[in-house]
Amino acid sequence: MSRDLLAGVRGLARRRAPALEDRLRLRLIGPAGDGLERVLVHTDGDVLRIEASTASAACVGLARALEDVFDADLSAQGPAVVDASAPLPRRAPQRFATALRRRYHHNPVAFGYSAASWDWERWERHIDDIALHGATAPLLLVGHEAVLVAMLRDLDVPQEEAARFVGGPAFLPWTTMGITHDLGAVLTPEALADRAQLGRRIADRARELGMQVVLPGFGGQLPASLAGTARTIEWQGWRSSLADPGSALFAEAAASLHRHQRELLGTDHLYAVDPYIESLPPAGSPQDLAAHAGAIYAAMHRADPEAEWILQGWPFHYRASFWTPERVHALLSRVPQDRLVLLDLWGEHAPMWQRTGGMYGRRWLWCLTHDFGGRFAVFGDIRALDADLAGLRTAAAEGTRGRLEGFGLTGEALEDDAVVHELAARALWSPMPPLEEWLDGFVARRYGMDDARAREVWELLGWTLYGPGRTRATPSPLIARPWSAGLPFASQRLAGEPLPDASGPPSANLDAENDAEMLGALPHLAAAARTLLRLRGTGPAAAGGADALGHDAAQLVIHVAAQSARAPLRAMAAASAAGDGERVRAEASVLEALLHGVDAVAATRPDMLVGTWIAAARRSAGPDRRLADALERDARSLVSVWGEQDSGLHDYAARHWSGLLTDLHLARWRAWATWLAAIADGTADAADPAPLRTRIQRIEEDWRGATSPYPTAPYGDLTEVTLPLLDLAETQIPRLIPPST
Repeated sequence: MSRDLLAGVRGLARRRAPALEDRLRLRLIGPAGDGLERVLVHTDGDVLRIEASTASAACVGLARALEDVFDADLSAQGPAVVDASAPLPRRAPQRFATALRRRYHHNPVAFGYSAASWDWERWERHIDDIALHGATAPLLLVGHEAVLVAMLRDLDVPQEEAARFVGGPAFLPWTTMGITHDLGAVLTPEALADRAQLGRRIADRARELGMQVVLPGFGGQLPASLAGTARTIEWQGWRSSLADPGSALFAEAAASLHRHQRELLGTDHLYAVDPYIESLPPAGSPQDLAAHAGAIYAAMHRADPEAEWILQGWPFHYRASFWTPERVHALLSRVPQDRLVLLDLWGEHAPMWQRTGGMYGRRWLWCLTHDFGGRFAVFGDIRALDADLAGLRTAAAEGTRGRLEGFGLTGEALEDDAVVHELAARALWSPMPPLEEWLDGFVARRYGMDDARAREVWELLGWTLYGPGRTRATPSPLIARPWSAGLPFASQRLAGEPLPDASGPPSANLDAENDAEMLGALPHLAAAARTLLRLRGTGPAAAGGADALGHDAAQLVIHVAAQSARAPLRAMAAASAAGDGERVRAEASVLEALLHGVDAVAATRPDMLVGTWIAAARRSAGPDRRLADALERDARSLVSVWGEQDSGLHDYAARHWSGLLTDLHLARWRAWATWLAAIADGTADAADPAPLRTRIQRIEEDWRGATSPYPTAPYGDLTEVTLPLLDLAETQIPRLIPPST
């Protein structure tokens, strides 16, 4: 009996719009000669008919119907269940098509920065979400811990040593990419089995919905006790050993990995391997690069003759001075043309295809990265994104950008900045309405009201936070790390730009301190936040407990308050240099009030509680208290110190979360204020920051090593805590804006 290829889509409709289940008719249609993926959506009396060329296209057709007929908000902040009980209106047939047939989802590091502790309920919602948004090739790392440990056991590594080398879920992405090891919790055999079972469940559901799951392959990383130290790579203080690509050890390890992975997770013949990512290869000769990549592909092909390699192009951008065209072509030279797909990461900001001959003449996907580390950010150039995707649709259909095959959503964290992600998903398909028309519809669906005031707010946002050129986040002063008597903003880890030199931090060239345009927008953004709060008080009740309007109001308020904190921080540094200790203390009290205010706003939001993050990590350990403590430490580490004190990744994944803001970030700022005041009073030396740095590190280590619980349910009234915070922020903003702004 043939498999029902649309059964998964029916299940999706049952979960997300149960009232529609008995009125939904699905049908697969044959492919057209133009190679487009297509879907037809229309109503027939009280029946919704969707005719699609693939199961994924049928999911997209369902999404269009839920949005266009039932005004559903399908973003992560929308309701889990759409009310589709109303009679179906008469609608003319709508046809949608795309030549961007492969739609990749998930950056490897999102499995740490967002999904390290997700349970099945959380994953089920996410899989449904990406299906409705058209995903066809999601990366999956859940369960790979069990695969790696099984591989090492085959190589006679003891169980405890193997599990220690692999580490826990929070840091699995970097171990999978071969740049960390022995980092994080040591999973027990029971925990490894649970992760493998969850991974298989995720993979099976994704396949039901017409997706091909991308799984990791083998890049060569092994313990030094096996591979030796002749071939190593370094990243952020971790040195990792690589097996010689021509050795029997390399072939044996790769065969073991692929065998265990197929047994535990199945296969759709797509494998992600990033042998260096942000590291330099152990050898730079074209011959060595070709041999390494050739061995990776050969091992894949032996295990699976249908294997395709998915390779992030990130190294060619991040280490651009090393990856000359000669070296890139050498790396790719032993991989057949039809067996490799390159990802052009960060296409919205630094696309590589334009300067590399369409990604070196290889098959490739244009990828929207947008988010780095999951840090708080409200930004995106929506007009440029709309234009980019229009160009991609045309280029893919006409073959004018080399071997462009599709699109990737590759943010380092998941479910932030809904307007950017919703626009990207919709603009993959033609016909696409004009941006202004689409944006008005997005706002009406998101807030459950068609209100001119909401449209005016978003018109402002579309020219400021989401305006031209805003392809990088404005960093938050609140999560900067005080480290000397000067302001710390220039050294904030932002990520993304190529390394300028051996000692310079990436992305330290975004000068938010002197961004007159963004500082000048703060009064208008504060007014817009007040408008959203008023709308929230008068609008319809949120469906299914969703509160996208409250979410957006909180995000906007926090942005304004965080940026306003630049005023007291500047004043504290200046007062210390001028010998005015009392002024330092007075300005510190303003900073503290702003931080407490932001923490109070975050406390009203279920997605902005550090307690939720920590509790999820602990729950994933089951009854094992020792493992729960280790997983909690990993969860805390990831959003604070990250790795070791000398690894250079502090606050890379910092969040504006209630509890985290007061107990870590405020504690550090208090230590800075005390030290600055001591300098002003003549009892400390600005030229000797060692006492400050020792105190900062002690605060960080104490916080990440603690196990004290935090609230896991939101508390407080958003409007009540927000209005005083806006009042305070508005007293600080005039101190930031140049007179001519």
